[in-house]
Amino acid sequence: MAYQEPPAVNPIPPAVLALTAIIIGIEIVFWLASRGVLGGAAGIGWRLAAFEDYAFIPRYLAFMIQEGSWSVDGLKRFITYAFINQSFLSAVFSSVFILAFGKFIGDIAGGARALFIFVVSAVGAALLYGVIFPNQPPLVGSFPGAYGLLGGYTYILFATLDRADQNRLQAFRLVGMLAALQLAFGVIFPGPPYWLADLAGALVGFLAAATMNPGGIARIVELLRRR
Repeated sequence: MAYQEPPAVNPIPPAVLALTAIIIGIEIVFWLASRGVLGGAAGIGWRLAAFEDYAFIPRYLAFMIQEGSWSVDGLKRFITYAFINQSFLSAVFSSVFILAFGKFIGDIAGGARALFIFVVSAVGAALLYGVIFPNQPPLVGSFPGAYGLLGGYTYILFATLDRADQNRLQAFRLVGMLAALQLAFGVIFPGPPYWLADLAGALVGFLAAATMNPGGIARIVELLRRR
């Protein structure tokens, strides 16, 4: 991925806007349905019905691996879960992440690559979550993909500092701070380990961005060997 200096003012890439619009649009439908504006009395249960139809279910993954049968319904959930949030607030916060980091990546590498990082990160996060925690509750929400964009942002900072021969660890300050907050929140308010999916998304996003930059993975491996 050849990085170029972005213009002083640049609109949000259409692909990033479209991604955010889909997430918020779905959430608005749930919000209106919960208040009886859409779907009548049945609309109140639309969010739960969407969870059943589109959430990523770790036990489902374990079953498919065991049986060696990869159904369309099971495979689609690696992506669809990322568009169904638990609440309006969750959708808003994840959309803020997507707009901020998606614009940063899109300005430098293109909106299509930002969208690719989101999707790959969501899939990778679900896979790691399902493999490590096969008996945990279903996974829903846009945060794993949003954290993937944070991972892509982190890689761009990492590559920039590397070229300038500056301290590369500075690139990990934001993701490190958010990881610490995630862990602290998990200790104070115990619950399903959704934090793992978020951090896995950041890791996958970092590696996905590196693969787009010629020699990016090789450079990371080289630096790790020096440690």
